[in-house]
Amino acid sequence: MDESPRGWGVIPSTGIPTIAFGNQKGGTGKTTATLNSAGALATRGHKVLAIDMDPQADMTKGLGLGPGDDTNPSSPKNELPNTLVTDDANLLDVLVDNPRTHETGLSEIVIEAGEYDHLNFDLVPSHKDMGLARDWMDDASARLSLKLALEEMVDDGYDYDFILIDCPPDLSVLTDAAFIAAQNVFLAAQTQATSRDALDDLWDQLESIEDNQQIEIAIVGLLANMYRDDGQSKKFLSAFDESFASMAPIFKLPMRVAIQRAWDNGRDIFEWEDPNDQQVERELFLEIAETMERAFDKTQVEA
Repeated sequence: MDESPRGWGVIPSTGIPTIAFGNQKGGTGKTTATLNSAGALATRGHKVLAIDMDPQADMTKGLGLGPGDDTNPSSPKNELPNTLVTDDANLLDVLVDNPRTHETGLSEIVIEAGEYDHLNFDLVPSHKDMGLARDWMDDASARLSLKLALEEMVDDGYDYDFILIDCPPDLSVLTDAAFIAAQNVFLAAQTQATSRDALDDLWDQLESIEDNQQIEIAIVGLLANMYRDDGQSKKFLSAFDESFASMAPIFKLPMRVAIQRAWDNGRDIFEWEDPNDQQVERELFLEIAETMERAFDKTQVEA
């Protein structure tokens, strides 16, 4: 990866560098990118908040805070609570005007890293109720709900070096809300033609949001997931280079089982000690973290 210039990211209204990970196509690796980028930034000394905006809740599950693993009695996930089914206030309550919870603030539902030994960053988990978002967030103002919630959280005294948002695999109101709040997007795609088509649709959506909201949205990077050294992957990267390479770096992640095993055990790649070598994965996500630092002209925090 070429060394990119510093400071091309957009600082949103909170003053905190915020990045939404998106692609309207599922299975592209955006949750992998969000989860392990948060872990890498935390490893480099930053205080990080990760927000799971996806009703499918893959990031929450990937951190062990969803259902346990019935097929593996020794899985660390079995010892952790299932936050997806709690009756307490949840992220949807923050994003909508819900009489049941009145004015729930984002800071009230943050799971702090110190609450669980395996977390090295704070988390706003998803919830089963998030599937109702398309019905309950049905007006234009709903797209500003996360932005306003983050501003209120900062006013309440919560401060972070980075906020990372895992978006749903679609272009729904939840994704729009994440893009508007973040104003920075990290793209994730498999190196195949259908992913390129999805990225083109996503780019059109970003331009529409910029026009409608009168804001600037920056591209921070692209993860080319499940990269293979074959003609199809090279063709994808070549096409992407022509459109986006001048905006942000491209990172290639081959299919690696260590990342899947970390997810299976409710950990990011920096908290999971794999029996096999996992240095390739860690180095890649540390490189992504360094790029995010450069995008916002920040540096590693010394321990």
